[in-house]
Amino acid sequence: MNKVFFINNSAGILFCVIIALIIQLIFSQIDTKIIDTLLTGLLVGILIKNSKVPLNRLEKGVKFSGKHILEFAVMLMGASIFLPDLFENGIKIFLVIVLGIIGSMLISFFVGHKLFNLDKKLATLVGVGNSICGNSAVAVVAPVINANSTQIGAAIGISAILGATQIILLPLLVPIFGLGDFQYGIVAGLSVYAVAQVVAASSIVSPLSADVATLVKLTRVILLAPLVLVLRFFFKTESENTNNKDVVKNILKFLPWFIIGFIILSILRSSEIINKDVGLDIRNYAKFLFVLSMVAIGLTVDLKEIAKVGPKVAITIIIIIIFMITLGVVSSNYI
Repeated sequence: MNKVFFINNSAGILFCVIIALIIQLIFSQIDTKIIDTLLTGLLVGILIKNSKVPLNRLEKGVKFSGKHILEFAVMLMGASIFLPDLFENGIKIFLVIVLGIIGSMLISFFVGHKLFNLDKKLATLVGVGNSICGNSAVAVVAPVINANSTQIGAAIGISAILGATQIILLPLLVPIFGLGDFQYGIVAGLSVYAVAQVVAASSIVSPLSADVATLVKLTRVILLAPLVLVLRFFFKTESENTNNKDVVKNILKFLPWFIIGFIILSILRSSEIINKDVGLDIRNYAKFLFVLSMVAIGLTVDLKEIAKVGPKVAITIIIIIIFMITLGVVSSNYI
């Protein structure tokens, strides 16, 4: 098994490692805040992917790097997060997150389903994925509402593409609105699609932004369970064959392992079992893995596919993102 894994994945992983090392080396020789190593890695990957460089032999390793290595890096971030520093305004942040989830679900229903005539199940998956925790949320909710593979694919595929663009575009809000690191963390944590994308989009700005954004996003993940129960009520005819045990089992099954690891490491850091210096060292290692993973993600982004995405689904998602960003910008001034 290990030998097969090595043969299938080593070339792609090594390719990403080499590019990440080159990027790190270049940035160690220059002093700039205009562009970050993570963003550079993503852009380099996209450039290579769309310049017709043959990548067939690298595909499996690239996908592994863009998913599993990125998830591992997110987990390592927990070792540098001291939770007591972030809970000072916890109640206010929680209420903003709940408002964001409710607003996103309403937008997906009234804009996606009612205005654009999207199937109700597809509109629901779009709302869930973009208000909670991306692909994992879609995976949990899909069997509860009996969504089909086409609906699942559309919700995940289009959301992931638009979520990736946020890594590049969202940091532009900092100079536009004069956001501080804490404020930007709330905006990123509230509006970006997937956990890993949240970390990438926020780490570009500052470590504090990454800490706040990750905490906000994890709170969104936790709220998946009550949202599933609400959706069971609205889709009770579709989900009548799904008992409560199955729902709980599905939630536990799709709760990402790296989120569990992140929580454990953050608890260890917050209880001083992992001290501040060790936590910062681990963060530095994670930062390199993020660069590597951003290269891998870029290597899977086909610019032609962006032009092919379903416009109605895409517009619905964009409206949700705009709502979340607006909510984040406005609320961050009062937290």
